[in-house]
Amino acid sequence: MNRRITPTVIALLAATSGHAQAQSSVTIYGVVDASVEYQKLSAGSSGPAASSTNLVNGTFAASRIGFRGTEDLGGGQKAFFALENGFNSDDGTVPGAFFGRKSIVGLSGSWGELSLGRDYTPGFWVQFYTDVNTFAMYGNSGTMSAFALTGMLRTNNGIYYASPEFNGFRGRLIYAFGDESSTAPKDSGRVTGLSGEYRSPTLSAGAYHQVRRSIFPANSATSADNVYQGVNALYNFGPWSASVGLARYDPAGPNTATTGTVKSVWGGVIYRFGSSDVRVNLGRVTTDVIGPTAGKSTLFGVNYSYHLSKTTSLYAGAGRVSNNVSAQFGLEGGSRAIPNRGRDSDTTAMATGIRKSF
Repeated sequence: MNRRITPTVIALLAATSGHAQAQSSVTIYGVVDASVEYQKLSAGSSGPAASSTNLVNGTFAASRIGFRGTEDLGGGQKAFFALENGFNSDDGTVPGAFFGRKSIVGLSGSWGELSLGRDYTPGFWVQFYTDVNTFAMYGNSGTMSAFALTGMLRTNNGIYYASPEFNGFRGRLIYAFGDESSTAPKDSGRVTGLSGEYRSPTLSAGAYHQVRRSIFPANSATSADNVYQGVNALYNFGPWSASVGLARYDPAGPNTATTGTVKSVWGGVIYRFGSSDVRVNLGRVTTDVIGPTAGKSTLFGVNYSYHLSKTTSLYAGAGRVSNNVSAQFGLEGGSRAIPNRGRDSDTTAMATGIRKSF
């Protein structure tokens, strides 16, 4: 049997549809980044000198595509989710887990925000908001602070809480179940941590403390703490911004000939003019290894961006890490680590590319 749909019914359906759409939304977003990069590695403990020129991904920022959505539950409460995939723009491949950059679901309200899944740790947010590079290009605070060594940039199986902002202050907590192993040590990979942040138009500052359990000694049924902590600040004045940071990473177990406590100090400035900006960063990393001398690494980065629009930028940059005979610290460009040749090997890189966000 056929039914006629009158103009009144059509108007009613349209109004109902509009009301439903106003209650929830889904956004697709992303970044595509590619550059031509020259790398030069000096000879070190694990290999001879080498150099190469390649088309690479993620020098300014990691290429990604993501989906985030919210639903208004009423009374100031919202449900939300976020799924973010990282990919290589140079060859289209997907490294690691498909939604390895982020995979969370949660609730938010006047009491704060609670989410479950895989996400960034509290320490990341402190560094991100106080880095003149915002984790981009050579010499960003993620490199200077040895974040990659800690295994605590993101966590799996996590519970994340962010407090509401009060006069610029906000706190964050994390408890991640880690590897969820059924055999000892069952707490391997577990991460706990907290941070405090302050943000205003002129000043951003914060401190964090995070602990990750890992198997120690190797191949045993016991675990030990890896501790990562730091303090960062950024100050804006006119077209200038300046940032400073301190970090300390204590890996599980005593110092050895190749690993030990890592202490970092760094600073950076950015100058904005017209549609451009220039960022300069300098840092020093000391690794307390057992040997004739502590590992000492000096990191330097200078980067330039020209913004064609709010979502498209051309960029060029150069970075260098100089290591002494006891150090093997690596250089990073945005989201990508550049290998070296072991201890006493220096790494130099230069790149020019394009970044498009959407």
